[in-house]
Formats: sequence, structure tokens, C-alpha cells
Amino acid sequence: MKLQAAVDGNTVRNQFRVAIVGCSHRSSLALGYFQNNPSDGNIVGLCDIAPKRAEMAAKYCKLDEVGIFDDEQKMIESVNPDIIFICTADHAHADPSVIALKAGVHVFCEKPMAVTLEDCDKMAEAAQKSSAVFYLGFNLRHTPVHDTIHHLITTGHVGKVTTIEANEYYYGGKTYFRRWNRFRKFGGGLWLTKACHDFDLLNWMAGAPPKTVYAVSSLSHYNHKPEAATRCRDCKLQYECPDYVDIFQPRENWGKLFGEMAIAAEADGQEPSDLCLFNSDKDTFDNGIAVVTYENDVRTTYTVNVLASRSTRQMRIIGTDGMIEGDMENGTVDLIERHTKKKYTCDLRELMKSGHGGADDIMIQDFLNTCRTGKKAKSSWQEGRLSVQVALAARESCDKGEIIRL
Repeated sequence: MKLQAAVDGNTVRNQFRVAIVGCSHRSSLALGYFQNNPSDGNIVGLCDIAPKRAEMAAKYCKLDEVGIFDDEQKMIESVNPDIIFICTADHAHADPSVIALKAGVHVFCEKPMAVTLEDCDKMAEAAQKSSAVFYLGFNLRHTPVHDTIHHLITTGHVGKVTTIEANEYYYGGKTYFRRWNRFRKFGGGLWLTKACHDFDLLNWMAGAPPKTVYAVSSLSHYNHKPEAATRCRDCKLQYECPDYVDIFQPRENWGKLFGEMAIAAEADGQEPSDLCLFNSDKDTFDNGIAVVTYENDVRTTYTVNVLASRSTRQMRIIGTDGMIEGDMENGTVDLIERHTKKKYTCDLRELMKSGHGGADDIMIQDFLNTCRTGKKAKSSWQEGRLSVQVALAARESCDKGEIIRL
């Protein structure tokens, strides 16, 4: 009998039968969690359009009895999972989500929900008709830093919010220009594949529907370089280029698995994973700023820049009674009262021991608890669709040079 709200009679079922669609980098989220927490779930199926990748993941994780598939429908029929993690490329989230929801299987979908509103609507319709949970993987909602900021806002510690600044500085984001993320058709462009996280945070913090979006962006650095080769391994600049990568260099932990997968994929005719960041084809940007206004008179700005020297997310909220400043790299949240100038600091570093600033494990645990209890998901299709809508508006604003009204 299929798990409904994960309650069978009066007995709460703790261990789930888990399947994963898409053995990408992000699949390590589920693979690693259930390796470390086997009492929560048993991985029974892996599905990928390139089954060899699924086989390599199974071998790496010592999943000797797991089923390997290249079709999610066949996997669901064969292994009868309770929950499924969708970790495919962004443009391929819709079909497996709809198939699973129709089968009554709980869905954890990686962000963004989809790259078009049409796909979002298909998923939303399936979720509303299904008895299963649809959970959108906005892990930043679960970071101790952002969760604390949201709590301070909603409990009135800054009075009425007037402005919110969100900044994402990313060193590792340059790898997008080697991967499928560099194409709008696969990831929607950086405003979607990357910034959907942050637009969701702004929507969450503002606490009202977004009204207008204006954005500017540029590919300022990773433009064509004629003296460079297409692949790093062939490039005469490799000894002087700080962006050079050696895909044959031994790696550790998950990097070892995905490095081996990349080499195997290239042998099967897929793109090399050491594409030149400058000479790869691309239709997105490396830095941008968006301004989003909300119906409750809150104004927000968001900066994304993948040319940064360090990776962090920062947020500053100014209200009528005080301001909040948070930094994920530092693991701190400061509350400064406006009139007394008193400053209170929350040091959250002890809570930030899993990926994405402590969010990943917390998020999966919340998803599993949602499946067990039937409680409202912290982020579902409503939040996922709204984030996609804002992201697509930012992209349209850049293309047209106009303010986009939602």
C-alpha cells in the first residue's frame, strides 16, 4: 500500500523507499544523506538518461541491490518508491514530477521548479490532484542565517520593513560556463538557475506579492578569447590561466565520483567538462542586479556576481524600528535597534555543518517530516512558481531594458 501522509493506521512509518531521478552533482544531496541516515530511508532506484552514471553512483555508494533505470515510469512501477528526488537538469523537472505525483509518490524537486511557467503549471496541477507531497528544494529557507532573519522580521523586531538588500558573491559559479547551466534552454539563464534561490528569499522576507521587476546584467569577463583553446587540456595558456582545470587530477569525496562520471560522459560523446570558460558558447551573464518591488511598499535589490573572490550570501533588512544584517560565510546575524543603537548578535556557526550553510540536512529532514505528517511544506509549488515568475521577469527586463509588471 502506498504511503499517503506517511501514516498507516496509527503507525508512523520512519524508513522510506527512496528513488532518485538524475545522477547529477545535486544527487549527492540525497545519496549522502541516506548513506549517513539509513534509518530514514533506503535507496531502491536510480534513474538517469545515461544509465552508466547511475551505475557509477551505485558503485560509489555501495548500493549493491539498487535498481538502475533510464525511464522514471519503469522505475516507479518496478521498485515502488515512497519518495522520489528529482535532480535532473532544470529543464527536465516537469515530466518526472508529474509521473511520480500521478502515482502517489512524494516528490522532492530541486530548484528551480522549471524553466517555463507552462511546465510550472503542469506540475502545480499534478500536485493539487495528488495525495502525495510536492516539496520544492529551496534550501536557503532552511539555513540558520536566513531562518533567523525571517523569524526576526515576522516577530516585529524591526517594525515595518522598508528595504531589503540581498547579495550573492560566488567564486565557484564560474563553472556554470562549462556546464549546461550556461544555456537558457536548459537552465533559464543565471537569473533562473542561480537567482531563483534569492528571489524566493526576497519573496519570503517581503511577505507580500511582488509587483515590478527591473534588472540589468552583463557578460563582463567570460567573453571569447581567441588565443585560448576550446578545452583546458589543449590550451597553451593553461600554465598562466587561473581558471584552468585538470579533469584528470585525482579528486576526493564526491568530486572523485563526478569527475569520473564526466570523463565517462565525454567518452560517450557528451561535452568535455574542461570547456574553456571564455570560449564556450553561452547566452547568460556573469554579473547582474535586480530591483523587485512588492505590494506592501517593500523595495528590494539583489546582486549576483560569479566573479567574486569569495563565496557568500549577505542580507540587510531596514525597518522602521531597526535593521538586520546577516552573512552566511560568517554565520552571524546582527540586530541593531534604531533608536537605542543596541546591537544583538546571533552566532550560528555551530548549526552550519551540512551543505549550503547547514541547510541541506535540515531541509531533507523537513521534507521527510512533511511526508510523515502531511503538514504544509515549507516550500511547495506556489513558492516555486512565484520564484520562476520573478526570475523570468528579470530576464525579460534585461532583454528589453524595461520595468516588467507582474
